[in-house]
Amino acid sequence: MKHLALVFATLMSCTAMAQDIKMRQESEIKVEVSYRVDQLRDYPNQWRDSEWREEYTMMLEVGNNQAHSYVAEERKTVLSALTTYLQKNRWHLAVEPYALIGETFINGKTLEQIVDLDAAGVFRYTEDTPKLKWKITDEKKMVLDYECKRASCSFRGREFEAWFTEDIPLSYGPWKLGGLPGLILEVADTKNEYHFTATGIEKPKETKYIQLLDEPSIQPIKREKALRMEAMIHKDHGAFAADYGIKFSLEGLEHQAMPYYPIEVAP
Repeated sequence: MKHLALVFATLMSCTAMAQDIKMRQESEIKVEVSYRVDQLRDYPNQWRDSEWREEYTMMLEVGNNQAHSYVAEERKTVLSALTTYLQKNRWHLAVEPYALIGETFINGKTLEQIVDLDAAGVFRYTEDTPKLKWKITDEKKMVLDYECKRASCSFRGREFEAWFTEDIPLSYGPWKLGGLPGLILEVADTKNEYHFTATGIEKPKETKYIQLLDEPSIQPIKREKALRMEAMIHKDHGAFAADYGIKFSLEGLEHQAMPYYPIEVAP
């Protein structure tokens, strides 16, 4: 509950920034969940080791047969990118782009994903909602005072282990991870490069709706191409940005290949 309050200011600034950006209203939010994401960071710098971690906040909004999850800090970055484009007809450069998690909207059989691809702009792709083949065990533990069961599955090159609670019978979780007979409260890949832990669950005190970015400047893309472009950013960030009219210098570091830990390793 406290963690939800900590991200309130960020979400309010996002709302203010989005006033001129077209949004699409979906179903009423019934439950909001905040997660702490602990990730092996893609972008090191000269003051840190090549392997260092960062934490950020992911929000999950659950409506009627719909779910919307997004990285709170990245949503602010995306809104800023769209605002810059609308004002100057040019994308800005995200100095620290997040992994290609983006915003995920699941509506029945369809999944819609919005991703920020740095200087190239903001993109949207759709795919069939993945059907994860979970293996549920009898192992249990407590997360946020809820009794949870353990489940595991393989998904696009990673092995995931999740803890879900049947006390909240919602088959959703952070990002694209769902399909269990209860809300996922904790999930990580077996390499622990991505670790999601629920920090708060609440029902909105007033009527709120899922709000999706519906700005025409968001470009359509195929998921596979989005992954390839993200890999190119890590291979040579400077050259990638220059291809889209943005030049910057980090004393040569902008052309060095950076560590890359995509959440989707395989197609």
